[in-house]
Amino acid sequence: MALLIEILKINIMKAVKFSLFFQIFFGILLSCFSQTNDWKKDIGGGLYAPPGMYMKDHCLIFKKGKWHLFAPLGSVGTMWHYEGSEESAEYMVSKDLMHWKHIGTAVPSGKHEGYFDRIMSGLAPCMVQYNDKYYMYYSGWDFKSKNPRNFEGFRQGIGLAVSRDLVTWEKPEAFAKDGLTPKGSDPCVVKDEDHDRWLLFTARSNAVAVYEGKDLFHWSEAGMALDESDLKVGKTGMNPGESPFVMRHPLSGKWIIFMNGGYSVSDDPLNFPPIITYPFKSGIYTFPKPHDEGKGTFYYAEDDGTGFAHEIIEFKGQWYMTGVTGLDGHTKLKFTPIEWTADSFRLAK
Repeated sequence: MALLIEILKINIMKAVKFSLFFQIFFGILLSCFSQTNDWKKDIGGGLYAPPGMYMKDHCLIFKKGKWHLFAPLGSVGTMWHYEGSEESAEYMVSKDLMHWKHIGTAVPSGKHEGYFDRIMSGLAPCMVQYNDKYYMYYSGWDFKSKNPRNFEGFRQGIGLAVSRDLVTWEKPEAFAKDGLTPKGSDPCVVKDEDHDRWLLFTARSNAVAVYEGKDLFHWSEAGMALDESDLKVGKTGMNPGESPFVMRHPLSGKWIIFMNGGYSVSDDPLNFPPIITYPFKSGIYTFPKPHDEGKGTFYYAEDDGTGFAHEIIEFKGQWYMTGVTGLDGHTKLKFTPIEWTADSFRLAK
């Protein structure tokens, strides 16, 4: 009898240990699942700009466990035509898309008289990595002066800066003064592997132009990827041709172009059909009666929308649509989780 009791005790202890093991195991799984969901939720719900600053068009690249963010900044309550605002591409880093450190200026304005980016440089940057170098394409502006405000002789062009480490940047001398040949602003550069060429998209007035090149320096115009009729159906304010972002659809392999007011899918990156309006809030709008610009009443993007100046990035298996939301002079970067469908996409549930 005593032996039977002892055997029962041993079996009970084993059962308790087995039960505890599974409780701990499933507890860890549940905790990881919960943390994963919280992590995605935290990224999607966060807004970022350095303290006291606002942010606009931007680009991101992932390198050695960190996200590297480049964007023009300005003091809260000001705009691009205020002294000190949006005059360079600033450099920020993060490991998790939530906690950021502002490192400093990456690409400053040209400064020299006669240079296309004398007043403002590094606007609406786009970046590609090729071999062991990074290439940043950006919009540059020049005009008489910000203070006193005088836009006489306004000039705009596409610039290029090159880096090996994302910290130190140089503007190739051959293009430093006048920029590259493409005309427009808000450049987006992508490789077309099928035809062994690079494509450069630029924003025009109510249109998107596309250029092609065999290297990253010399370009020839290939046509209009989107014309005015293709863009007029999109729901966004100001210039509907601003901020193009082009990539291959991860599932279908087709080309997809994201605009502020909608997107389009095509087999041919040189020619997209009319855009499809986003089924969610997006874009940039002006108030009916602009006034007192310093308080942020000139343009806005709803905080509960995806904003404007989109890029698409992937982090730890989750895809995000980036965008800038808020009032003029108070805009911050936002990450909205998305998921891909067979030939399109939707906001993640």
